[in-house]
Amino acid sequence: MAYLPPLDGIIRVTSVFGLDRGSYRHGGLDLALQQASVYRRPVKAPAAGTVVAVWTTDRPSTRDPAVRDGFPYGNAVALRDDAGVVWRMLHFDEPPAVRVGERVAAGETLGLCDSTGNSTGHHLHLDASPRGAIDPATFRVRGARVDPLRLYAEAYARDAGYDPEVFRRQITRESDWNPLAVSRAGAEGLAQIIPRWHPAMRGRTFDPFASLDYAARLMAAHLDYRGGDYREALADYNTGRNSDGAFRAQGYRYADTILEGLDMATTAEFEALRRDRDANHSRKLAALGHLGEVIQAVRRAGEAAFRPEDWRRVMTAERFYHDPMARE
Repeated sequence: MAYLPPLDGIIRVTSVFGLDRGSYRHGGLDLALQQASVYRRPVKAPAAGTVVAVWTTDRPSTRDPAVRDGFPYGNAVALRDDAGVVWRMLHFDEPPAVRVGERVAAGETLGLCDSTGNSTGHHLHLDASPRGAIDPATFRVRGARVDPLRLYAEAYARDAGYDPEVFRRQITRESDWNPLAVSRAGAEGLAQIIPRWHPAMRGRTFDPFASLDYAARLMAAHLDYRGGDYREALADYNTGRNSDGAFRAQGYRYADTILEGLDMATTAEFEALRRDRDANHSRKLAALGHLGEVIQAVRRAGEAAFRPEDWRRVMTAERFYHDPMARE
């Protein structure tokens, strides 16, 4: 299942997953836009699913039950996608138009961004619980929440044809899941993309969704170029396809760190397979040639050459053997 970004435009993260806020850790992502206000921008369903809870500002506040302001969620929606992941989207400007039990399509608008509930500015709070459930009376999540970006990374990798576990390890190695990371070499964002080397990503390297999608597709292209060899593909990502010598060795160290403990084919194994393929190629062609001659000979002889005179009695005996009730 390929997830869609919850906002249109170049997205920026204003608060990361797991951020220590003193009395609690932030259990989701806070999102806004890089080049525009997010106020009243449509919030999109990340995947097809069913609405499992709706929260509005006319619900009692958790700070003071006598006050009806929907604190801390404001106007919000919880969606269970078809893979079982529960997504919550908070702080809409007005009560959502969707209802509990309603089916929504991927990319369907669920509401508009604002700053209702426990919010100090216009943004979207997005969180995800792969095996969670929602308490409809409190809108709280039952079950562990995970960084939504990890779910997006897995989805982008699968969609591109790249191994999700390798991609998760790669992003951990690149940025440790910090969408605002910047290296001394000028690499930016989750996938540590250097803009001057990737013009298509200029201005978008800090958009975590664009960064993950681009990196997954780039790795799939490297993997295809290297005939499925993950070690070579990862080295290409780190030091470039034309790197050699000590610089290429650095790329291999990068790849070996990511692949450690995984049962992925090695360069030597791929070379052995290719040698075996090439060695047997001529023999396979010769065998196919002989098979073609046999087929042509059978066609020339005709069906009668392969049917004995008593074929009807033989067929009847075989049927009777399998089913004594059979008749001729």
